[in-house]
Amino acid sequence: MSNGMKLALFALLVATAYGTAWFKAYQLSKQYSIYAHQQLEERNFQFALKGMNKLELRQGDHYLGGFQQVLETWESSMLGPKPPFYEEALTMPQKIIAQLNQQQLEAFIETYVELDVRYVPEAVEQLRLVALQNGNTVLADEMNEFLLEAFPSYQPKLGME
Repeated sequence: MSNGMKLALFALLVATAYGTAWFKAYQLSKQYSIYAHQQLEERNFQFALKGMNKLELRQGDHYLGGFQQVLETWESSMLGPKPPFYEEALTMPQKIIAQLNQQQLEAFIETYVELDVRYVPEAVEQLRLVALQNGNTVLADEMNEFLLEAFPSYQPKLGME
């Protein structure tokens, strides 16, 4: 077998492996996106953003993620196209957090501050803004202090100011 043929077979093998991996990632993240949209329709904002609670899954249960898992699937991808629902998922955390009321924000922060802090600073900032709108300066000050102590490098997003 010639070197050119060996190289072509190797390239075909690599392309096939990459294509298979990309397709599996696409299918999984598409399921997450569908689940997240279903949860949005049912107004289960926390599940839409973060997916199912992994701690409550039983052995053999199928995990369904939310917009966070869609983003995590594709954010480190360097080759190949990202699906259109990835671009949509980029905007969803901010939109979802903005829809949460004070009790939902407090529950979100309490649940995820020790489990998975992604989006917790944004939720704290939103709770601070909600508290200010409601005239609750004590809570707003507490949330500001919490942000400074727990997330000193956090910078509010423009849309959340």
